[in-house]
Amino acid sequence: MSPGQIQTAHLDDTTLQGLADGSLRGPEGFEAREHCESCAACAAELEAYAALSASLSALVDPALPPDFTVSVLAAATQREEQLAARRQHLLAAIPAAALSIFAVVGWGLSAGLVQRVNEILNGVALLRQVADVAAPVVEVARLPIALGALLLCASIATVLVRALRPMSRPSEA
Repeated sequence: MSPGQIQTAHLDDTTLQGLADGSLRGPEGFEAREHCESCAACAAELEAYAALSASLSALVDPALPPDFTVSVLAAATQREEQLAARRQHLLAAIPAAALSIFAVVGWGLSAGLVQRVNEILNGVALLRQVADVAAPVVEVARLPIALGALLLCASIATVLVRALRPMSRPSEA
């Protein structure tokens, strides 16, 4: 802030915390310190954050239990054993899956099934021939079908409008 400029805003919490713990340096830190020297509210906040920072810095990390390393290594070993057992189960399932696939493919290639598949394919070919013959007929009949559908929709809409219209009450004479 330049000299002679009126200070109207206070510093935000992040800036004050940076000043308190010493992480705000350079021109920003210098300007913030100047502001705190002229602003009682910001100076009080800075003092509170500085006290909090000093209290937190004075805290001592708790000592690790003597068996911490042993327990972590035991947990890691147990996890590795579980993963190895899971891998063995998955690897044991692979031959069973391959055998089941082989059985299904063998059943699928049996003579009875091949004959059924041929019958299905012949039926599909017959349906395709019927569709090829019927396509021009359907194409010519498309306009009458559309008109019929329009008349059906119009009659249904008329019935619905009459059914949903509020009934009028006879007037009292």
